[in-house]
Amino acid sequence: MNEITKYEEDEIDLRELWKIIVKKRIFIMVFTSIIASIALIWVMTRIPIYEVKSSIQIGYIEKNLIVETNILIKTLNVIFNLNDKIETKKKFISEVTSISSNKNIKNFIEIKTQAISNDEALKKNKEVVSYIEQQYKSTINQYILTNKNNIKAIKMQINNIDNLESKNFLRQINMLKSQDIPKLDKKILFYQKNTINTLKGKIKLYNNKLKEYTKAVKQIYQNNKEITDKTVSTISSLQTVNYQNMILNSENKIKDLELKIELINNETIPDLQIQKDNIIKDKLVQLEYKLNVELVNKKIKLKEKILKYEFKNSAQNVQNSKIIGSYIIQDYPIKPKKKLIIVVALITGFILSIFVVFFLNFIAKEKDK
Repeated sequence: MNEITKYEEDEIDLRELWKIIVKKRIFIMVFTSIIASIALIWVMTRIPIYEVKSSIQIGYIEKNLIVETNILIKTLNVIFNLNDKIETKKKFISEVTSISSNKNIKNFIEIKTQAISNDEALKKNKEVVSYIEQQYKSTINQYILTNKNNIKAIKMQINNIDNLESKNFLRQINMLKSQDIPKLDKKILFYQKNTINTLKGKIKLYNNKLKEYTKAVKQIYQNNKEITDKTVSTISSLQTVNYQNMILNSENKIKDLELKIELINNETIPDLQIQKDNIIKDKLVQLEYKLNVELVNKKIKLKEKILKYEFKNSAQNVQNSKIIGSYIIQDYPIKPKKKLIIVVALITGFILSIFVVFFLNFIAKEKDK
């Protein structure tokens, strides 16, 4: 019975509450309208706030960021007073409201700016982007300039190879081919045709004299057999001795000349030929190897260095901070959110009016009691 009674009492209470709401409906509507009107007036008197967003990719040099993301964010927070709220300003025009990093991509940051118009918000956002670009531009430019100077120095080395080293080797090669080798050939030919022939002619001359001297000695011996006079015999002996000395001297001369020919054939000409072979097989080969191989390889390596430095200066390896995509501009202000505020004001006013009605009804009952 008690449960049924309680149920009936609850049901009666709900009916009474509904009757109270119906009875005070005009008050509820007026009160709710007043709250909504106040909210509408407040919304209409607020300055509309527009927002612009941008995404910045932090610059890098050789896969290393030019500045750490967290350091850049802290610096920008200080430079652009992110902790300075709109309420603290006498006359708000624009401000940077947020600079945050992307959790998944560390080298990206997002910049949000708010202002009384899209133009002012965009201007403020560009100011932050420009600051980031200019702040580290000198570091990028110095890195690029250093690489360009290295490229210039390498090109000077290549030019030196083409205009000095190569020409120097060519000059040496030409001198060996046009001067040194022909000189040696002339010397060899001179020894073979002139010197040896001259020496042979002298040998022939001395041989002829030797025959004459020998014939003269034989003639003296023959005459000595026929002469009996001692005086004549003594003279003949002296002549014989003189001819014998001349014969001995001629034989010595012939031996000396033959020795000279032998030295020329066995030493002088082979030495000259060795010098020629050394030039052809050693010096020329070395010079041509240096010219055609070493210098070519040297130029290839230098050109490879140029390619490396050019790659270092490419966008793949070095790049300043830059905006990715375009600025995101909202067509409508983000503050105040008029529709939401009015809807919330209506709901709040309605609930508050009902609360006031019930509260006033409660007070009236208490007075009656």
